[in-house]
Amino acid sequence: MRIVFDLGGSVIMPENPSSEKIKEYAKVFKKLKDEGHEIAIVVGGGKTARDYIRLARELNANDSLCDTLGILSTRLNALILAIALNDYSIKKIPTNFEEAEIILSTGKIPVLGGTHPAHTTDAVAAGLAEFINADLLVIGTNVDGVYNKDPKKFKDAKKYSKLSFEELVNIAISSSLKAGSSSVIDPLAAKIIERAKIKTVVVKGEPEELLKAVKGESDGTVIE
Repeated sequence: MRIVFDLGGSVIMPENPSSEKIKEYAKVFKKLKDEGHEIAIVVGGGKTARDYIRLARELNANDSLCDTLGILSTRLNALILAIALNDYSIKKIPTNFEEAEIILSTGKIPVLGGTHPAHTTDAVAAGLAEFINADLLVIGTNVDGVYNKDPKKFKDAKKYSKLSFEELVNIAISSSLKAGSSSVIDPLAAKIIERAKIKTVVVKGEPEELLKAVKGESDGTVIE
């Protein structure tokens, strides 16, 4: 199976990043690769990006420069994971989908960060999944699925176990417009998932949960 993993920056690079935790992620990806799956990974910016963007804004940087810093930050995080993957990956972070596909064709695991200004890494992961005709997109976030509102703020938030592509788009758009609601997938990523009809699983971004998502054993949200 050809799989794209979308790892949120706050998952792979939290407040206090741990080399041991990054090794755990690498172990999961190596295991899946050894089982015969083709894997590509997109990594978010997390605290790394937030810190640089905050500093840039304090220095009166415009949004375009902040986008550039955000992309560079995601690529730093991607390189850390690529290093942990050892010979399963290469120490060159692709800057576009074509480069990622070339690395994939050599039997290695491409690890990407951002590619386009104003695009989230969710959108990059969805776009990459479409570009390489992935069978599955696994989104690892700091919550365990898609909810009707932010579960960290609202105790009565409802998690969806399954969604259609159209339902995902409607939730993503609604969440981007309404205060007090939250979606873990941005509208552009949702639209790409819908048009390409990519089976997607949203899970808590822990190593074991990523593995369960591939095996069909996750209790996250399945979109198909």
